[in-house]
Amino acid sequence: MPANWKSVCAFLDCQTQWRAIASMAGVIWLGLDYQAVDVVMRRLDLDSSVFRDIQVMERAALDVFAETAS
Repeated sequence: MPANWKSVCAFLDCQTQWRAIASMAGVIWLGLDYQAVDVVMRRLDLDSSVFRDIQVMERAALDVFAETAS
C-alpha cells in the first residue's frame, strides 16, 4: 500500500544491520542494530512513525527466523 511504502523501503535499507550471535544451537537472531537504523532514518529524513513500522516488521521477521530454526 502506498501509505506503507516509506516504511518498507526503510526496512529494506536496514537489511544488513541485523544483530545475531552464533551458538552451538545455531544462529540466534537478536534484532536490528538500532544505531544503524537511526542512521538510515536520519539519512532518509523519516519520522518516528516509520521507526515504529520498522519495529513491527522486525518482530515479524524474528518470529519467522525462530520458526525456521526449529
